[in-house]
Order: sequence, then C-alpha cells, then structure tokens
Amino acid sequence: KSFSPSALSTYVRNPIDFYLQKILKINSFNAVEEVVGAKTLGTIIHDTLEVFYKPLEGSFLSLERLLSIKKSIHNEVKNQFEVTFKKGIIDRGKNLIIFEVAKRYISNFINFEIAEIKAGNTIKVIQIETTLEVSIPISELDYSVNIGGKVDRVDQYNGQTRIIDYKTGKVEQRELVINDWSLITTDYAYSKAMQVLMYALMLNQKGKPERVEAGIISFKNLNSGFLKLTSQTDGDSSKKDSFVTQETLDRFLVELKTLILEICNSEIP
Repeated sequence: KSFSPSALSTYVRNPIDFYLQKILKINSFNAVEEVVGAKTLGTIIHDTLEVFYKPLEGSFLSLERLLSIKKSIHNEVKNQFEVTFKKGIIDRGKNLIIFEVAKRYISNFINFEIAEIKAGNTIKVIQIETTLEVSIPISELDYSVNIGGKVDRVDQYNGQTRIIDYKTGKVEQRELVINDWSLITTDYAYSKAMQVLMYALMLNQKGKPERVEAGIISFKNLNSGFLKLTSQTDGDSSKKDSFVTQETLDRFLVELKTLILEICNSEIP
C-alpha cells in the first residue's frame, strides 16, 4: 500500500498511533455517531464540492454556472448528509446547526468564487478529487515504495496552475511557510506544508508543469483566500518563493526519503 499524506503526518505527530493504525490495523473503536463530528463534516463538504465541480473539469468557471450551483446547495448538502451520516437525525439539535454550518461553508465558498470572477479573474477547472499514486525510488531499500492520495482540486487561475487542498478547519498562512527544510518531516507544525508538497510531487511525476503554486483554501479562513506554500530559496531564509519548482521538489524528496527510511528501519523501535 502507498504512504498517504495523512499517514505520514500521523507518524510525525505520534509514531505509536501510526504503528497501531497502519501496521497493526487497530483503529480506535468508532461508536455510532449521534452528533456529526469534524471528520464527517469534512467528508460531506468535500463530497458536495465534488458533485458540483466534477462536471466542470476542462472548463472555465462562469457566473451563470456558479449561480446555478448556489440554488442546489440545500438539496445536495442534505443528500450528502444522508449518504455519509446514514440515518442520523439532522432536523433538530446540534446536528441541525452543523447542517446549516455545512450549507454556509459551501455558500461562502461559491460566493468567494463568484467574487473572483466578477473581479475579472479567470479560473479553469483542470481536475477534481483525483486519486494519484507514484513510486518513490529509494536505493537503500530492496523493495519499491509508493506514495498516494487524493488531490482535491487542480485549476488554472489567470493561467497559473494551482494545486488546492480544502480544509474545513482553520489554517493560517504561517503554517505554509517553510523556513527550515530539515523540520518538514520531523515537526508536526509543518504537516500541512508536507501534505501539499506530496500532492505537488505526485502531480509532477505525472507530468504536470513546473512552477505550480500549491496551497490550501481554509473554510474557516476564507477571507485570506488561497494560502500559498512558500519556501526559502538558495539557502537564504530571507528569500521566499511561492512557486513549487523542481528545486523545491528535489529538496522535499531528500527529506521525504529520510522519513520513509526511518519508518522502514527495523532497528528503530
């Protein structure tokens, strides 16, 4: 199986959790969910956006299409709650509030897109919820290692290719600034930067163009817009580059291999 961005983030945060969940396959007991949890809410929002945007792959966003999507928000969010939350009650109590929050998140995001188009920007949808898997050659190991995951969205903003990861929680720009490459696979504070770099690396190996931008759209920090990954260049911490270049990916690959070798080292308990 391939290493996913979330699996590697789990290892960086707590290797014991990684061992229990990914090696021993022991997951914490999931009681029947009576109140919609953060993970379920995230799934519902992602799946709703996939339904709305998947048919738009290869086309430019238009005001007409976005306004049409707005009219469908209530019904589609309700449908996704029924799919993911099964027969949970959503017409009263906390779940009704969370249902309304989900609708508001989607509505705010569509309004954000509408404002971009009205401001004269062009947005072309390239890929939505694309599952990727690539091989990482590591000469020290006598077996192949894969990384894989699902990229929420790839688009072109005024012609510039962007790799976008949606987060329903709050993310701030400082979480996507890399000042020290040696920390990206050892400090959990860099977990979001590591995740978007893994998506960029996978897309790069699939032949996507260089000098892409990669980052996060945070639904709890939507006013900040697209939060770009930035990293130091030429070993100078005062110089920051918001493009994910081949040099960026080469640096990241060095750290990623070090992390995977640590995980695969049977001498390390």
